[in-house]
Amino acid sequence: MKINNQCRDCNSPNLIKFLDLGQQPPANSFLKADELNDPERTFPLEAYFCRNCNLAQLTHVVNKDLLFRNYIYFSAGMPKVSPYWQSYAEHIIANYLTADKNSLVVEIGSNDGILLKFFKDSGYKILGVDPAINIAKIAEKRGVPTLTEFFNDAVAKQIVKQYGLAMAIMGNNVVAHIDDHQTLCRGIKTLLHPNGIFVMEAPYLVDMFENLSYDTIYHEHLSFLAVRPLQKLFDKFSLEICDAMVVPSQGQSLRLFIGHKNTRPVSKNVQSLVNKELGYKLDQEESYFNLAKRVENSKTKLFNLLKDLKKQNKKIAAYGAPAKGNTLLNYCGIGTDILDYALEDLPSKQGLYAPGTHIPVVTRNYAETHLPDYYLLLAWNYTPAILEKEKEFREKGGKFIMPIGDNIKIL
Repeated sequence: MKINNQCRDCNSPNLIKFLDLGQQPPANSFLKADELNDPERTFPLEAYFCRNCNLAQLTHVVNKDLLFRNYIYFSAGMPKVSPYWQSYAEHIIANYLTADKNSLVVEIGSNDGILLKFFKDSGYKILGVDPAINIAKIAEKRGVPTLTEFFNDAVAKQIVKQYGLAMAIMGNNVVAHIDDHQTLCRGIKTLLHPNGIFVMEAPYLVDMFENLSYDTIYHEHLSFLAVRPLQKLFDKFSLEICDAMVVPSQGQSLRLFIGHKNTRPVSKNVQSLVNKELGYKLDQEESYFNLAKRVENSKTKLFNLLKDLKKQNKKIAAYGAPAKGNTLLNYCGIGTDILDYALEDLPSKQGLYAPGTHIPVVTRNYAETHLPDYYLLLAWNYTPAILEKEKEFREKGGKFIMPIGDNIKIL
């Protein structure tokens, strides 16, 4: 682990801590049964605010090889994710790619290749860049060529030399994972065709203020992104946000479209989101300290509710075992004394144990023969799909607990 005391967007040392979620293990460091008695590595999980450019960020940077070389999250395993990525690909093809099928499309953090496959099926040249060796093998089987590298300027130059410039570069749920935003931008600048587009998607900081989604803070997420700080960052590299939208992914995600400066008109959507951020006073440190107080109050309400239910001899389990759920469980002190298990449909996590809390991750078959009275909805970002899927459980009296928000809701 290293400590980065300078803002990763503007290099200012003028950072102030506003939220401390304690010592926590990496959120995706699930354990095997024979590892449960081994000491776990934990690191400070603290959020800071840059008084200069207003980027919210972590300063404790866990070794990226530890976090990403052998990764447990597979994009294709998420509910209803395939139509989402298909729509995403169709939007880029329709608005930013020409009919020239020699155009190169590159994805940074390409995971198992589910998004790039849509571009390949449309006839475009594709290349994935992802450091997770285990997942890259799955992408290759899907027909998605993948460089098992961390993207940077040197990798960008390598791609240009071998494949040419990219008409579209995508980075979904990856920019927030990168410590060195300067080399990221240099790499984008190097790789992007003069008329090309860089499309990035990441959890939107505004969502944390609107819905108190503090569980999106974990060691993989080094930055909590908003339009204004990113405008300042990209401007330093003669790059420009030309369009922006908020999409319903991982709660609310920010999707930005970035090109070389002065190559495209800037949509009104960009200023609209800037105004929204200023409306939440994201430029003022007091707003972040108020957020921290809300987080602490939410923690207390959730813990008290769960304790009361246990006193009534109610059975409680977790629904989903997402990385963000481990932030919440460890911060709130929710362990095996409260939760019997975590139901998870992603095979790569089944049979493992949640980091820190050691809650067992089980299959659906197990859960259906050990039904709880309440599910703690850790995978809350898929709430509509889950409630529809679990209609029978609810009709029989089963309930879901929404664990985030100012008021903890029972659904």
